[in-house]
Amino acid sequence: MDNNDATRRWRGGEAALGGLLVLLGLVVLAGQAVDLEVGRVAWPLFVIVPGLALLGLGLASAGRPGEVLATVGGVVTMAGVVLGVQNATDRFDTWAYAWALVLVVGAGIGRWLVGVVRGRSDLAASGGWLMAVGLAGFLVLAVFFEVVVGIGGRPVGSGGRYGLAALMIGAGLVLLGRRLLGARRP
Repeated sequence: MDNNDATRRWRGGEAALGGLLVLLGLVVLAGQAVDLEVGRVAWPLFVIVPGLALLGLGLASAGRPGEVLATVGGVVTMAGVVLGVQNATDRFDTWAYAWALVLVVGAGIGRWLVGVVRGRSDLAASGGWLMAVGLAGFLVLAVFFEVVVGIGGRPVGSGGRYGLAALMIGAGLVLLGRRLLGARRP
């Protein structure tokens, strides 16, 4: 890679970071205009925006460092999204099983994006598998903690009401995952 390529990549990353800062500034300005306490409501953006910046930097960087940055960016972004949902629903107890989304699905999204952007089917496939495994783990753990243990305040043993739905969703995800991931194989 010569200096011109490095300069172009830096300017691309600089433009992306500048765009993110402008977007974040507009969100803060809009919150102040309607007298909304942005810090109380939108604080997960302070996790999501750096995650997206890492993801963008990883997609713009070449080689293994770019793959690692994109994977870490996917994890940080997913952590911010999970925190946003938890903040909106006041259900921070879901961390008991939401870590599967953050660590496994987030990493899978980063790898999948790198694979798609760079035309690397091996990375896209491994990212797809990570996303599928993470979603399945999340669903299994969610059913266990919400229905069997009852961390959400529901009485323990109310699983009969949700068991059939969870079984159907799980079976559907397995079939969809096999179809989507099987279609990419030669």
